[in-house]
Amino acid sequence: MNKSKIYYLTYQDFPAYTANSQQTISTCKYLAKNDITIKLIFPLRSLNSSADLNNIFDFYNFKEKLFTVMGLPFHGKFQSRYFKKFNYLYKHILWSYYAVNTILSKDNLPDAFITRSDWIFYFLSRKNLNVTYECHKLTKLRKFLMAKSIKYKNSKIIFLNNKLMFDSGIKNFNKNKILIQNGGYDEEFFQKKYKKNHNSVIFTGNLYRLGKERNLKFVIEAFQDKRLKDFNLKIIGGSKVDLIKFNNEFSDVKNVTFKNYLPKNLLAIELGLSEIGLLINDNNYHSMHHTDPLKYYEYIASELKIIATDFPSHREFEKNSNIVFFDHNNSESFINALLKISENNFLLDENIQITTQDQRVKNIISFIL
Repeated sequence: MNKSKIYYLTYQDFPAYTANSQQTISTCKYLAKNDITIKLIFPLRSLNSSADLNNIFDFYNFKEKLFTVMGLPFHGKFQSRYFKKFNYLYKHILWSYYAVNTILSKDNLPDAFITRSDWIFYFLSRKNLNVTYECHKLTKLRKFLMAKSIKYKNSKIIFLNNKLMFDSGIKNFNKNKILIQNGGYDEEFFQKKYKKNHNSVIFTGNLYRLGKERNLKFVIEAFQDKRLKDFNLKIIGGSKVDLIKFNNEFSDVKNVTFKNYLPKNLLAIELGLSEIGLLINDNNYHSMHHTDPLKYYEYIASELKIIATDFPSHREFEKNSNIVFFDHNNSESFINALLKISENNFLLDENIQITTQDQRVKNIISFIL
């Protein structure tokens, strides 16, 4: 019996430090592990872009080459100092149109497409091909494109949570067109247990999100409070430039340290040795209502207690007895929450079902094929 074939055709950059690139790579990885033939196709849109298999799999810490990749040339040199915000959109549209037509000009098309590009979703939908869009964030234009695309017979959408689906305006379609599927952790890296360092707090991820600082500065300043003198905060992630900036600004805060991006096997060790994980973001609508952070699943897999900004998106996790909330940008609330969670014992709650990437991908396979 021939294996099913899926193309993950997307307007993302690889390799990259971002959580979205890691999530896409992990999805491809577990599609392959579930006996699907996978090809990841993306634009060579930056100096760091690479379609070299060795570069891709080394960067993402793969033990074996599980799928193939294709980097398509990035066309579109349009630049305007007056319309900078349209540069990305223009290039996205142009490349998506080019990529779809290039792929469709070849024989032996796949059984299905997956994408995180709303424009690729739109162009493939118009061809009435089996295409699934993974929606992680909303814009007015994206909502318009999804509303147009989902009307086609073979088009489907995956939402991270119900709130994201509700706000998209797409909620009355047959359930075989819509899947609510939360994130998950890569179980290959989170199996070993470690002895925890008491009062050790960790944050993983970029220091900036959607162009804005993640509100980490007020947390770092809170660690100067004498009540937290026995606590240590480790921040792992971000570019070298961002880390230098933070290091210079907070050089006098001795119980906060910064590390550059780590591959998943080394990050899993850092998480395993830590006791408390930090979930924090700026108070934009997406962070407050739509986000489903990868780090949450990795924190739980590493048996961390969690301290989180009191946002509705984080309240989705409140049935977890190992989480305590603090008010946004409130140092006193943060300090009290941290002191409280440090005194609580970690409870391995069997009722908390944390999704693995393998479970997540199995659901996606059933949905799209």
